Amino acid sequence: MQMSVIINENQKKILIKESLIKDISDTVKNNFEFAKEILQASKEQMGINLQFLLTWGASIGGFVGPLTQFVEGENPELTPTQVTSIMIGITATYYLDNKKTIYEILKKIKEDGLGEVFVKTLKKAEKLKSSFLSFIESLNLTFHKVSNMMTYTFIIPLVEKILQMSQGGEITDQDIRQLALRIGSFGLLTVSSIAVVSLVKKMVKRFRDFN
Repeated sequence: MQMSVIINENQKKILIKESLIKDISDTVKNNFEFAKEILQASKEQMGINLQFLLTWGASIGGFVGPLTQFVEGENPELTPTQVTSIMIGITATYYLDNKKTIYEILKKIKEDGLGEVFVKTLKKAEKLKSSFLSFIESLNLTFHKVSNMMTYTFIIPLVEKILQMSQGGEITDQDIRQLALRIGSFGLLTVSSIAVVSLVKKMVKRFRDFN
């Protein structure tokens, strides 16, 4: 005999909240793995080792993930290897502080006939970066330089999820702390759990104000 389980409204909210927290945590981990694949491919496809950038893994994944979707949508004829080459170029441009290596990567992209697509993607990346930095600055977070802001790009794919979490019911400081600690416990970010708590709190407040 099959039994149905009845849950009340409060239990339903808790389950939804837990589901969103898990979804956010999984997204950060997936972004890290995606960046890891790109950095591994840099050595295989271009003979250039960018593995040391893995420290920025979740941030890189958060930034290039939307750009990968853009390239694939605009250029369905490109192979996965070609798309990855473009993402290697984008990663190097924004996260690598070595002009010589960046030049070598961009030269290889051009030689492979991907120069035009790369430039188009770079323009899209600049728009994404500009929008992101404007959003971060609007939260009154203090940074000494843009490179510090770019460590927070892991949050880009999470904005919509945090918006949903903010508007989907009561979210407490404890919920925010739980979320930040869970993300920070993976060891995939270059920012502290305290910084994540501050960031998410400011985002939740912003979204509530708009609600």
